[in-house]
Amino acid sequence: MTEASSAQPAFVNIADQLRSDIAQGVYADGERLPGEDELAARFKVASGTINRAVDRLKNDGYAVGRRGSGVYAQTPLAIKHEPCPDPAESQGRTGAWAAGEPRTFEIDCVAITADPPPADIASTLGLDAGQAALTWMARFSVQGRPVRLTRMYVPAGLVPETSAVRGDASPRRLTTLLHDLGLSAVDGVVETRGRAPSGEDCDLLDIPVGRFVLDVRLTAWDAENRVVAVEQTVMDSAAYVVSHAVDLQKPGNK
Repeated sequence: MTEASSAQPAFVNIADQLRSDIAQGVYADGERLPGEDELAARFKVASGTINRAVDRLKNDGYAVGRRGSGVYAQTPLAIKHEPCPDPAESQGRTGAWAAGEPRTFEIDCVAITADPPPADIASTLGLDAGQAALTWMARFSVQGRPVRLTRMYVPAGLVPETSAVRGDASPRRLTTLLHDLGLSAVDGVVETRGRAPSGEDCDLLDIPVGRFVLDVRLTAWDAENRVVAVEQTVMDSAAYVVSHAVDLQKPGNK
């Protein structure tokens, strides 16, 4: 045991060891992990310490609990996060990469609502309390595992009641949606942050409450400097890798 690891709480070191075991194939993806008593005996600790270690594994995406059955090893998908393609087009369903190989997105749980959005979204959209936004929501899964939620919020007052797309929940790119609504955007800002998941995030992504999510928000303005939409993408942090290319041959690049 290294000096650094010996300074860590026992449950952290145990979780690190089990995570390493899963990564090295000691426990295959989907294989049931040893029970609490067996692990407690192996590491010579109390059952409460094992529970904390296993919770850490679940939050990191290396284990999943199944009610009445036990805890199973899970290999993280390592999906490359890139700007969301248009899911209505064929290439929009092949943008996920897992274990170095292309995997298709499956899109389900598609819905449209017309309700007041969360307070922070309402503030960005310039809506007063109680004012509604039209919200298009879609869930994306890879290999049967939910990995991403996309919600697009548009102030209901900007969309004519006669707009045919108001009731069409088909997932699409934000620019396509705005065009279909008779709106257009000329500027946008993307912000990415990590945060604790909401209850709805946990339910829809099937993740434990202790696992953070990545929250990517695109705010779009029109030519009149009005915020016309917010696109929110919530990703399971244990399933994604955020990456970008860097040209190291150009002088001055860091």
